[in-house]
Amino acid sequence: MIESATLLTRTQRKQSTLRRINIAAQELAIERGYDGFTLDDLASAAGVSRRTLFNHVSGKEQAVVGVTPDFDPALVAQFQAGGPSGNLFDDLLALIVELLDRENANREDAGRFQRLLETNPNLSHRVHGELERVCGDAVAMAGHRPGENDPVRARVVVVVLGALVAHAMNEFVRADDDTSLVDHLRLAEVTARGLLAERHPQTT
Repeated sequence: MIESATLLTRTQRKQSTLRRINIAAQELAIERGYDGFTLDDLASAAGVSRRTLFNHVSGKEQAVVGVTPDFDPALVAQFQAGGPSGNLFDDLLALIVELLDRENANREDAGRFQRLLETNPNLSHRVHGELERVCGDAVAMAGHRPGENDPVRARVVVVVLGALVAHAMNEFVRADDDTSLVDHLRLAEVTARGLLAERHPQTT
């Protein structure tokens, strides 16, 4: 029990230090530009030694952009087996919602990241490249599902969900209430379903 508590404390401390490094790196990049500060500047701003800095991040890019979180392996296995509902869209959405819930993004962090990309457009292609990798992984995961042998269908689902997440993120940053990022994603999902279900009168 004591060992488990100690391990948890160490993990929490490591996460807290990493968060401090990420925030300091993003604030420096917003203020000075990505190339306008050194790793020594970052260590000083984050209140850590250079050695501690490299125990948490591999370099400046990872410090600034952060590490893309992974889907829960158990849920990935369930997804690849065709679960939990058997509907590709719903099941991939469930994976995304769990990830967003686990990351528990707050409005301040999301707004800072947007300002980071606005003030450092050269970082956008790196972020987009990482998103492309994640989308490719999602399409590959979908290909393992029973009967799911149409990669175009999987790519369309991934693109639609990616657009909904991007929209939800923008709405989340702009909101001035206590709604969560997942709340905005759910609203975007419901709206999209309603639009796709609409019947338009035939023209003659």
